[in-house]
Amino acid sequence: MFEEIVGTSPALKAVLSVSPKLRPSDSTVLITGETGTGKELVARAIHRRSDRTSRAFVSVNCAAIPRELIASELFGHEKGAFNGRDSAALG
Repeated sequence: MFEEIVGTSPALKAVLSVSPKLRPSDSTVLITGETGTGKELVARAIHRRSDRTSRAFVSVNCAAIPRELIASELFGHEKGAFNGRDSAALG
């Protein structure tokens, strides 16, 4: 089912078993894990098999964003929420 993902560990099977449950959902998915564990590969596989596959896939490297700005980056912000923010922004 996931041609680019190879493995048989119980942890990997648990991660991949969630994918069919996400297919009809329109919610955002946050995938966490250590560097080099294939988080983006799993995210792309989930997206390709979802009902949103025709829409944009947006990958965000949360480690590259300062802790203070992560919520704003993921969920957006309103005008005036931060110093110098003169317009609203979608997350």
